[in-house]
Amino acid sequence: MAKGVYILRKYFNDKEKVYSKIIDILCKYKGLSRNELLNILKDESCKYLFFLLVNRYGCYDLDTLKKDFPSVNRNNMRNNIRKAEKKLLLNKRIRDMYFEAEELIDGVE
Repeated sequence: MAKGVYILRKYFNDKEKVYSKIIDILCKYKGLSRNELLNILKDESCKYLFFLLVNRYGCYDLDTLKKDFPSVNRNNMRNNIRKAEKKLLLNKRIRDMYFEAEELIDGVE
């Protein structure tokens, strides 16, 4: 993807569409339906991947997150993002999953 196109996508992506794509990717990975969404946060690698991706794509609007994850608040979101960033550096599996998910999200829509 050309650098100029990436810059535009960074600012003009439909955040809800990207958020939905993140949820779909994680549900498919875990073999879950959208109704079983809370189980994503029970799996450590999925939880960290989720917070890395919503942070990366700016989909961390608290109201949107609370619809699917009622227990999420500003404090635990910030703490989970910080932990996830550390895990990204230390855990090859999470790093590989992150980059693969990024490719899927940035793929042709």
